[in-house]
Amino acid sequence: MKFQSGATFFVLLLFCVSCRSQLLSAFMNLFSNIFHGPEPGLGGLFRGQSESQRGPYFDDGTQQPVATGYDEPYPADCGRNPEDGTGKLCFPDGLLCKRRVNRVGNENFNGQRYWMSWKSDDPQLRTAEWDWFNARNYCRKRCMDLVSIETREEYEFLKSHMGGVAYTWTSGRLCDFDGCDRPDFFPKDINGWFWSANQVRLAPTNSLNEFHDWSGTGGAGEHQPDNREGSESCLAVLNNFYGDGIKWHDVACHHEKPIICEDVPGHIQFARQNFPQLNIP
Repeated sequence: MKFQSGATFFVLLLFCVSCRSQLLSAFMNLFSNIFHGPEPGLGGLFRGQSESQRGPYFDDGTQQPVATGYDEPYPADCGRNPEDGTGKLCFPDGLLCKRRVNRVGNENFNGQRYWMSWKSDDPQLRTAEWDWFNARNYCRKRCMDLVSIETREEYEFLKSHMGGVAYTWTSGRLCDFDGCDRPDFFPKDINGWFWSANQVRLAPTNSLNEFHDWSGTGGAGEHQPDNREGSESCLAVLNNFYGDGIKWHDVACHHEKPIICEDVPGHIQFARQNFPQLNIP
């Protein structure tokens, strides 16, 4: 089972000092196992931090779960604020969660649903590109998240659908924000990566026996991740962009790319509890 979490949504919820306390409490209780459960990796990373330690984040995005059905490529009620770079949080939209199962662009692997933006029958979506933060919000509104690639079999399935697309975002993220100063995250370019959708740590980037597929080259001809531009904190899969085949690359999060969204059971459960009348599959 995969859960929503990581360097944006739940981290930002924890950073939020002006959220409505009742909604925040209910939402965090629903997914409390993400930060405080038995799963290894980043569990408990932010436990015990005061509000001042968490940072000056203020939420001005979605204030409560909704079921509007507004199918916007770039949601107006949440996402990345281009003026000051702050995040605006997206809750799942009940109607969009319900409709996600019938979209052109859906693919299934081992009972898990994936939506690939370039396979859409909507011309606007088929050619759309998102920065990493807004990509996650687009997926979250549909009870999904950017894809986490956790097995070689899943990766081979995804690669088989990348014909005709140059690159795509994943939920991979470098832990380089507040709270990421634990010794086991260092050196960051080796031990600091995790899947933000479910908070699972990636194998060390220099591992020879564990699953990963970092490229041996990039724009500077160096093994990935190389942080060539500075702040290359997000993980994208590039399709032979540097003549290296389909490989993982660290990329600055403001770059815009097509996306693969993946169902998140925790989001689906949250939407079902808030909108029981919608019969969300």
